Amino acid sequence: MIRTASASAAGRPRSALVAFAAMASVYFFSYVQRTAIPGTIFDELQVDFSLAAASVAALGALFTWIYGGMQIFVGILVDGWGGRRNLIGGGLVMVVGSLLFPLAHSLPLLLAARALTGLGASFIYLAIIKEIHLHFTVEQFPIALGSLLAVGYCGGVAATLPFERSVAALGWRQALIVVAALSLASLAAAALLSTPSRDGRQRRTAPSFTSLSLVLANRSCWPSYASSLISFPIYFVVLTILGKKFLQDRAGLDSASAAAVLLAMTVMSALSVTLGGLLPRMVGGRNKPGIMAGSAAVVAALAALLAGALLAAPAAVYLAAYLLLAMAIGISGPSSQATMRDLNRPELLASGISVTNALAYLGCGAVAQICGMILDGFHPSTLAGKDVLVYPQAAYVALFSFLLVLALLNFGFASVIPETGERTGVTRPPS
Repeated sequence: MIRTASASAAGRPRSALVAFAAMASVYFFSYVQRTAIPGTIFDELQVDFSLAAASVAALGALFTWIYGGMQIFVGILVDGWGGRRNLIGGGLVMVVGSLLFPLAHSLPLLLAARALTGLGASFIYLAIIKEIHLHFTVEQFPIALGSLLAVGYCGGVAATLPFERSVAALGWRQALIVVAALSLASLAAAALLSTPSRDGRQRRTAPSFTSLSLVLANRSCWPSYASSLISFPIYFVVLTILGKKFLQDRAGLDSASAAAVLLAMTVMSALSVTLGGLLPRMVGGRNKPGIMAGSAAVVAALAALLAGALLAAPAAVYLAAYLLLAMAIGISGPSSQATMRDLNRPELLASGISVTNALAYLGCGAVAQICGMILDGFHPSTLAGKDVLVYPQAAYVALFSFLLVLALLNFGFASVIPETGERTGVTRPPS
């Protein structure tokens, strides 16, 4: 296993940290764009453009599918051309899209702006991962990765109640123009504070699908790929699609209280992913404990939600289960990504992680679609005096039973992911 610090990390640690902070700020705003639209301004978009609910939802789906679908290609580009130039190029596209969106006055222009934003944002994460790999040591990698993910989750927090308050004060168009301006400022800082690496490990090559074929052919990675299709999608579906609806239908919470639970869930994700970055160092440099702890916690969270749905438990039970699910994803994330780094050759870093990212977001769409079909299999009732549909207890029992089966499958896949930590003797494939 390669354990020496790169020349960049050893020679200028302070400048590397400053550059990392600037790049992480770009990721923060990409996460704001992913989370804020359309959920936080759903009503505003629907009223201003006279849109059906499906059209508003399409604005969010378009971002997710473009983001996920681009990960494979972005990984190839980042491995070929390096992180910095892809960060700057993708960031510029994201800023243009995020500025055009509040300036649009028709649905086609909204969709085009959203597509540009998703396209640009798809470059940010993998480009920063590549720079972390070049400027920090192997031991520092999970900590830096955990910090980056925490910054992203903080962007998700900012996209909920803080963004909603700014929309109330300024209007949604003006609030999004401010976000676009701040995004441009963070990108400019990242471009100025980061410098092209002279690290010998970064070999400029023409982008090629050869790197993708090598990553896909690596059987050691297959359990990680299978887990990616399940673990994050469970969290995503609960947080962004069905979690709030369930709390209103079965726990008796009003809209604001249910939204506050999801805000707490997002905060827990940000806090736990920081712990997840430190965990490998706390357990002797091993990655498997974080992966197994996270997958076990996902099973426990879904079991609690299923039991709660069966027994009509109080809202506190669901809050605890939501927080446990958020903590599980945060703890396991850095260890999972570090494992993918170790299982592939250094020059294939972005390609390897791009596959797990692509599968995760494709899994989000598939799991969400199946969950929607499960609920549609039951007849909802209408809330007295309101045009609100309430799904019965049996619908959520079926839903959480399905998600629990997925969680158990994920635990099985996680158990056969190889340990790549420093005490195992497992070595990274040679360059």
